[in-house]
Amino acid sequence: MKQMIFSKITFTFALLMSLVLMLPSIASATEPRVTKALFAIDKDQVHALDFPPFLSNEVRGGGPFSEIVNAALQKADIDAVISIHPLQRMVKYYLLQEQAMAVMGRYLSFSETIRKDLIFIPVSVLVEQFYYYKPAQPNGLSWNGQLSSLKGRVYGAHKGEDVSDFETAGISVKRGRTIGLLKMMKAGDVDFAAIPAPTVEWLIHKFMATEKANFAAMKRAAGKDVMYVIFNKKHPRGIASAAAFRKALNEMVNDGSYANMMKKHLGNGEVLKRSMLDFKGELVK
Repeated sequence: MKQMIFSKITFTFALLMSLVLMLPSIASATEPRVTKALFAIDKDQVHALDFPPFLSNEVRGGGPFSEIVNAALQKADIDAVISIHPLQRMVKYYLLQEQAMAVMGRYLSFSETIRKDLIFIPVSVLVEQFYYYKPAQPNGLSWNGQLSSLKGRVYGAHKGEDVSDFETAGISVKRGRTIGLLKMMKAGDVDFAAIPAPTVEWLIHKFMATEKANFAAMKRAAGKDVMYVIFNKKHPRGIASAAAFRKALNEMVNDGSYANMMKKHLGNGEVLKRSMLDFKGELVK
């Protein structure tokens, strides 16, 4: 009997040890659903929405936004790590239910009541283009700067994106994630969507390589969108960390290190020049 009990204990211990040893590989296998940063339980976390190639576990170094935010956190002496998630609801859960120190992402909409407890600090301004699928639009698509010129079309919007101007202009709206919107354009369910050019290029190369020549952008830019780090006033260090982070980010813009990080990932072309000009304006607001 003692030998049997000892055998069971030994087996249980071995099983537990195997699970412990498997944890790192589990984290890697499920990226970006679970990041290794989630195991850094002694650190504060910035929960971020996956957005390649700007912010993603699938991009070297996590992308330019990850590198910039990490550098600003370090410069501000904030002991925190970035955890990247694929779904917007996961990011909002950590902020609103777990009271995380900060989150980062696009189209993270909040009610006016919730916004009073948040501090929004811009990290970058993204220039967007209206993309469409050429085989579904044989005559092409264009707009004159007024959304009314696209009346009757179907717009592909991201979750949380404000579409009131589109609806006012008589444009129908369907929502989805970015890769989903590209596939909806191919299927003919959506006519066009506003997406930054580097994101379209990255996603098509990875998931729809044979369709590269079939996507086109309208000549006139769709507009711009701001990527924010959003600090939580309810977190014990939220307000102080926000102030330190903003100061560090300003210093990085002034000393040129911010621009150098962006250049390393995106090159020194028109996309970066337009982004930098708009970003400096947002940062001083």
